[in-house]
Amino acid sequence: MIKVIQEKGELQWQQEWNVSTKGETTKSFFPDVGEYKSKRLQMGINFSTIVTGHGTLRSYHHRFKIKDDPECVCRMGPQTTDDLIWECAQLLKQRETLKNRIRKAGGNWPLSNSDLANNYTKWFQIFVNSINIDTL
Repeated sequence: MIKVIQEKGELQWQQEWNVSTKGETTKSFFPDVGEYKSKRLQMGINFSTIVTGHGTLRSYHHRFKIKDDPECVCRMGPQTTDDLIWECAQLLKQRETLKNRIRKAGGNWPLSNSDLANNYTKWFQIFVNSINIDTL
């Protein structure tokens, strides 16, 4: 009986998740609620910042007028989750390490945010934890 209730709750959560217009960044990493729940992620400040697009990102602070400029220190555009993972020149070394680990494990690069978070969780968390967002 409890399992049936849990399954119904998860199904309802997934349905609401699918139609919500909020949380687009998080959805790009975790489109499936059940998969997200099964991960048992170590949700530190950096990880939650990256998978939500909130926190100490310059673009997020700019949105609330905390910072005058959303630009990343690499000057390639606004400092967003995608910028830090895929583009920021300041993270080239960390990104290369992540890329090499994924390729050694048989994966292709580039990959989706969802694949990164769900299929290469350990390496993704190591990458994210190597970022000092406060100094970028």
